[in-house]
Amino acid sequence: MLSAGILESRLNALYNQLEGLRPDSSDAELVAFASFFAQDCVVNFESMREAKEPSLGRDGVVAKLRDQMKHLYLEQRTVVSQVISESDMRVFSEMRNRYNVHSEVLDDFPETLVATFDDEGLITNFSLYGCRSHILIMIQKATGNGPFSAEEMTKW
Repeated sequence: MLSAGILESRLNALYNQLEGLRPDSSDAELVAFASFFAQDCVVNFESMREAKEPSLGRDGVVAKLRDQMKHLYLEQRTVVSQVISESDMRVFSEMRNRYNVHSEVLDDFPETLVATFDDEGLITNFSLYGCRSHILIMIQKATGNGPFSAEEMTKW
């Protein structure tokens, strides 16, 4: 069992690296980021919209990040509150994050992370929870593609 301090340190290191990734990041940088995850990890980067089709394994992490960063990337993580269960090796983190979405800043975006670690300190399960409607609207405004009707888009 790993201590709360080690789990927090591992998660902070992961997010420090994620904050440095950009759409033009090299494959080596993405692989280095994926090394924080177990080989057989299950990851939901885009909230629970993808719960039925999570990213699986390190290759899935790299592919999902590469695809996601076509539209957005994390600029800054801000932890509002955090609870660490040493017995379950799980971290619950309430955050207010800043994203760059097609060169527009989405600040103070609320997300909750649940991350589970193995005995080696690698992440086995990573799930983000939050409403991504604002992100989808920003992507749709930038690309013209998205799930919202023209009428719904005029509300934003």
